[in-house]
Amino acid sequence: MSDMHLIEELKRFVRARSADAELELQGLVEACKKEMEIAGIYGDETDPLYRQAIRLYCKSHYGYDEDAERFQAAFCSLRDAMALSGDYTKEADNGSNANMEQ
Repeated sequence: MSDMHLIEELKRFVRARSADAELELQGLVEACKKEMEIAGIYGDETDPLYRQAIRLYCKSHYGYDEDAERFQAAFCSLRDAMALSGDYTKEADNGSNANMEQ
C-alpha cells in the first residue's frame, strides 16, 4: 500500500480535509512506527492490527479531539497486546526462531 493511500485514509479518519494535514499525518505515522519499534513491534501497514494502531495513534495526536485520551488508551492497549503476542517481533517477521535452533 502506498504512503499516499494511507495518508488519504488517515485524513478521512481524523476528519481533515486540507492538504496541510498530510505533512502532519506523515510525521505522526513515522512517530507511531518508531514507538512501535521501541515496544518491539515490527510490521507494516498491510497488517490489520498494525494499521489500526497507526489509526489510533493519529486519532489521539491529531488536532484537539475531546476523546484524545480514549484513543491514546486504545492505542497503548493494542500496542501492548501486539508486543506480548510475539507475532510482531523481528524473529516473527523473517520467519526464523532463535529458540528452535538450540
